[in-house]
Order: sequence, then structure tokens, then C-alpha cells
Amino acid sequence: MIADAVGVDGVFPMLPPKFEPLVGEQNLGDGAPPTELGKAVMDWYGMAHGCHPSATPASVVRAIEAISATKHNVNAVRRARWRRNHAGQFSVAQLDVLVPMVRPATVQPRMAASAQRIMRGYGESLIHEVGANLRIHARSADHLRHITDAQKKVRQPGAYISPAEKEFADSLALEGIREELRGYVYDLHVSDDEHGHLVETDDGWTRVTVAQSFMGQLMLTNADISTLHWENADGTHTVRPHTPESISAAHSALLFEEAPFDVWPSTQTRAGVEAWVAGASPEALANIRMMTARMDIGIAIRPYRGNTDHDVVYADMARFHVKGQNPTLWGKADDEAFKARTVVNDLVRHNFITPEERDIFFGDVVVPWADDSQRVPYRNRVVATTKVMTSTVVDDPTTPGRYPTVRQTLKRLRVSNSPLQAATTTASLAGLVAGLDGDGEMGQFTAAISRSFRKAELRDIKQQSGNWTRLIDLDTSRIADGARKELLNSISASNTRELGEHQRALAILALIAHAANPALRNYRVVFDTNENGEPRTRRLPSSLTISGRGGRGGVTAVEADVICFNAVRSPHGIDQLEAIIEAATTATPIVPRDPETNEEMLEEWLRHRWHKAPDGNGKPADRTAVPESYAGGTSQLELDLHEGVDQPDTSRPENLEPLSNSKEWGEAMVALVDGIDHLAQRVSVLSQIRANAQLADVDEDDFDPEDENIPLMIDKVGIDLEVENGSDKSLDMLRDFLKRGVVAYLKQQARQ
Repeated sequence: MIADAVGVDGVFPMLPPKFEPLVGEQNLGDGAPPTELGKAVMDWYGMAHGCHPSATPASVVRAIEAISATKHNVNAVRRARWRRNHAGQFSVAQLDVLVPMVRPATVQPRMAASAQRIMRGYGESLIHEVGANLRIHARSADHLRHITDAQKKVRQPGAYISPAEKEFADSLALEGIREELRGYVYDLHVSDDEHGHLVETDDGWTRVTVAQSFMGQLMLTNADISTLHWENADGTHTVRPHTPESISAAHSALLFEEAPFDVWPSTQTRAGVEAWVAGASPEALANIRMMTARMDIGIAIRPYRGNTDHDVVYADMARFHVKGQNPTLWGKADDEAFKARTVVNDLVRHNFITPEERDIFFGDVVVPWADDSQRVPYRNRVVATTKVMTSTVVDDPTTPGRYPTVRQTLKRLRVSNSPLQAATTTASLAGLVAGLDGDGEMGQFTAAISRSFRKAELRDIKQQSGNWTRLIDLDTSRIADGARKELLNSISASNTRELGEHQRALAILALIAHAANPALRNYRVVFDTNENGEPRTRRLPSSLTISGRGGRGGVTAVEADVICFNAVRSPHGIDQLEAIIEAATTATPIVPRDPETNEEMLEEWLRHRWHKAPDGNGKPADRTAVPESYAGGTSQLELDLHEGVDQPDTSRPENLEPLSNSKEWGEAMVALVDGIDHLAQRVSVLSQIRANAQLADVDEDDFDPEDENIPLMIDKVGIDLEVENGSDKSLDMLRDFLKRGVVAYLKQQARQ
């Protein structure tokens, strides 16, 4: 679960509704006076239609009284207002409504194509036309019921298959229906003597049907009682309005006395409600959350010249579902940036970062690329960009409350509070600080940064040698010199796998510098000459990415941090990483060049050299020959390290099993998880593939591959049992392995 359950007391109506006609009021046409809400509805109707309140049809009054969840709706009706769209105006009030009493839409254009094919089997049409005064014409009560059935066949409300469906259903059970439903008091008309007003959704069909479906599963009964009053003694149905008797019967049915738990508190006292909440099961609490919702209910329409009531209703829906009628939805980057700003503001509030740092993180203050040791808070833009990630992702024991604050903020935002989510969230701000706002390379940059920083090699200081975050604001040459000394020591100790704090700081700064360097992101390559002999170029982005831009140029698709960590295990690589940082910390960043060969260190160049770790002497894979001797017998290795060192024996002892080193084991586990991630991404793609017209049983002329109602291949064709059975053993083995490892890890942490 990505969200905490919302408490029910004080948030949702906790008592069943009561139908209480006013004493001393004149009876309506059905022989009983209105309730307090009904009287307010009459005043509203009179103002909206320009008539006396007594002219309000009794069925309009009863339709709203039937679905009302609270007495507070009286005040809501008195605050009713006119809303407009391009086709006209409509009078609406926002009420708390009983979801089982709200009828799913008869007017539902998003399911038109698929539902209409089902309706052909009944020999009936799928009604869309809304006539004057919100009247909908149908053949019979059964016709309207068939429409409901057809829509449920198209989009099964009880489905709990795809991640999106699961998250949506879980959100209803944990939080209730969050967004307002929208609908009208429609006049469902079959004949002169068979019609009645009923509250239906026009926008909110999915929320209503899914909530009703899950309530039905929890209570082991039908939770859609919106047309209960249509049922005849012989089992047939007749369209008719609500009456005081039918409302009382519906409110009695809302008790759901056959449910396996108490649906409502048994008494109306404060103590009774508190006792019910304290003893309610998770099912009962989920049910009470889904029982009510807020709904914008319209009762009157004023079309503009040349438009109809129908146009106003459809324009109301179009505001939320049609391109050009509604604001552009947030993209993933916008969403992550919003979360990141919330995270950073929380860190400021808890004094983990300063307001001056926040202004830089938000892009309000721009840090120059050029290095300046006197500039505060950050000496250059590479350091500032790195600091965004260290402040929000790195679990640093010197500031013990910072990372838990980030995780808690993410949880409050109703998203996964995992290290990957933390890295993904703030990578968007890192891109902003790096100057990539609106740049086409933003996605490449944030993917590489977030994927790298979610790893323990970067974020978990407790598992590392030293604390690299304290070094990133030092002069690059000092960091590089420290890295050379640490490499020398690790070679002497025959343990080049373990990185020192200077090595780690140098590698991470170089990763950020290369990925953000505008000279690399805008790199151009000559591909031809024009008629004047002048070179023609095309853009060829060459900054570090998550895995080499899909393997362009035949490079090995290892992740960016692996490239840099491999390089920092070699004296040649340390020189190169230092040059990469220096190239990005000048007033105008330039393409970095290898200090030894003067070659441009593009992404492909780096990947060809550092996709594999160097040997135990720090020699890269393409330099396996014995180093050439210099004057005095000094080797190239010794010169690069600026110190002398005896060549150690780095051969692995015969009795040492592969991966028995804890570092190697950890890297193997990261590789395993990455493999699972790649498989999950592939599964995610496969799970969204839709059937063709033939498999979907759709006419070729009607087939729309973008139609969300077209069945998915996995649901239509499925997976062969032999394929599924063949994977059982592998999945069980993987599951057991992971569980066993987690248990061992927790035991180890407990011992510490």
C-alpha cells in the first residue's frame, strides 16, 4: 500500500440517513410534505427556473432527498451557483451523497463504441441524447438497466488485475472517493405515465461503479440500489419517481443488515460512534469510506443561442476529458518536481538545508559553472547539482534525521517512500540546477542520476569507507590527489574493490559533470561538407546517460555510475575523471579531453574503456600489457600515482570462492535487482498491449487502437499453461532466495 488509510470519524458521515418530513408544511403532490432539504431544493428550483417554489416537481425534490447523506446539504443547496461552459450555463450545488443511491450514467460517451455493440444484442440503442429540461427518452426500464449492464461488461468495475486498477481500487478503500462526482437530476422518460427524476452521474461513472462493486464484495450483496424503487412485486421493473415510501425503503436497505459486519454505528450517540469505530474491522472501515462522496448536482440548464441542453451536458464532461477543453495534465517531470519542492521545503522547515540552498535547488538563484572557492554556498554548478542529490537522497549518519524526513514526506505525498522514489523525485531539481529545464536531455539526465543515487554505493554512507559527501566542495585537484593515495593503498592491500571517500567523491562529481555538461549535451559531429567546402554538422548528444542511449555505437549498456567507479580504480581513470570535472567548471564548459591522448571523452569513448573494472594493479582492460619503463626504472603506474609502490600479488587464492567478498556479493545483488527491474519493465509493456480488431470482435471500420475499452491481449488470449507452469519453479526459487536474504539482513542489523 502506498497510502495510509484515512480515519473515518470526523471525515465521513457515520450515521445512516433518515427521511424526516417537516411538520406544518404543505404536502407535495405525492401526499407528504418535504424535508428541510426538500424545501431548500424547492427554493433553489424556483430561482433557477424563474418560477414559484411550489411549481417544483415533487419527483425532483424526492430525487435529491433520496441520495442525500447529511443534513449539511441544506446549506450546500442554499449556496448553489451557476457554472458555465462554451455551450451554456447550469445551476449546481455540491452535496454529500450516498454512493449506493447514485445511478451510473446513461449518458456515457467514453464507452460508446464498445457498449453499443453489446446493446445490439438487446436490439436497443445506447442512449446519449439529452433533451430539453434534462429529459432522457428510453424504451423501458429494462432498456435503462441493459445500458448499465453493457457498460459494466465493457469496463468491469470489480476488476483487480492491472497495477492501475489495483491502485485505483485501493485508493477508494483507503481514502474514499476523493474527487467530486458530477451529474444532474435527469427526467428518465419512458411514456407519459412512466417517468421519474433520478440523480445520475455524467462524469464519475468509474468511481461510482467501482465503489459499488467493492462495497458489494465486502457486504456480500448488491450495493447498487439506485433503482430499487423501480422493482415490482412480480420481478419486473417500471420507471417511476421516488416517493416518501420508496425513500424510506431505500434508507432501510442502506443498513445492509445481511452484511457480515455492522455497516453503521448502532446508536447515534457520540459514545456509540466511537465504540463502533474502535471495534470496526478493516472491511467495515473501507466500506464506510466508500459509502459517501461529494457530487456536483445540476437541476437547471440555460443554453446559449444555437445550443441545446444536450450541448451543455456534453461540454460539462468535455472540460475534463477532451483535449483543448481542459488544462494539460501534469507530465511525469511536473509531478516529480512538485514532490521535490515539497521535500525540499520540509528539509528547510526542519533546518537540514538553508533557505539560500533552497533558492538554488528551485532554480531561483543560478550558480555559475566557473569554479570559485570563495562562492557560497556552492563553489560551482557541478557541486550545487550534486548537493541537491546528497541533501535529499544520501543517508548520512552525521545528519541522522534528514533522510528519514525525506522518506516521511514522500509517504505523506502518497507515493512509495523507497530510495528509488527519493532519487527520482529530486533528480528533477538536480536537472533544474544543472540548467536542463525544458531541455530535451532532461529525461536522460534524471534517469541516469536517479538510477545511480538509489544504490547503496552512493547513498548509504554507513556501508562505505569514510564520508564522501564532506569532500565535494573541495578543490578538484585535492579530491583527485586523495583518490590517488586511496588507490595506492588499496592496491597495496590487494583490495581495489573497496573505494575510499576521495575516490567516491571524484567519481560522483565526474558523473554529474559529464551528464550535465552542456558542451556534451549539445555536441555536434561533422558528417559532410557543403558546396563551399564548409563542414556540415548534426547534433549528437554525448553526455553520460543511464545505459548508453540504447547501446549507440556498440557500447556496453552498463549504468553510468559503474563507468565512473571503474575509472576511479585506475590511475588513468582518475586523471580522466579530474579532467571531466575541470571541463565542466569553467565559465563556458568545454568537451573534456583525455590528458594523455587528447581524445574527446564522449560517452561512447568512456564506455569502451570503463565498462569493465581494471585489474588489481589499476590497469584498464585495454592496457593489459606490462607498463613501459621510464628513466630510473619507474613504471607508468608509479608516475600516475605520484608515489612508488611494489607490485602486489593480486591473484585470487584458490580456496576463495567467487562472490564471497561482501562487496562483490552486494554488487551481484544489485545486478540481480536490476535484472528484475528490466524484466518488470518488459512485463509492464506486454501487459498494456491491446488486441487487434479480429480478436476484439470489432469491425475494422470501427476499430480504434487507442480506445481504452479494447481488451488487452493478456486478458483476451492469455498465457499458455505450460508457459506459466514452466516459470513456477524459477519464481519460487527467486522468491525463497529473496525472503531468505531479507531475513538474514534483518538478523544482522539486529545484532548491530
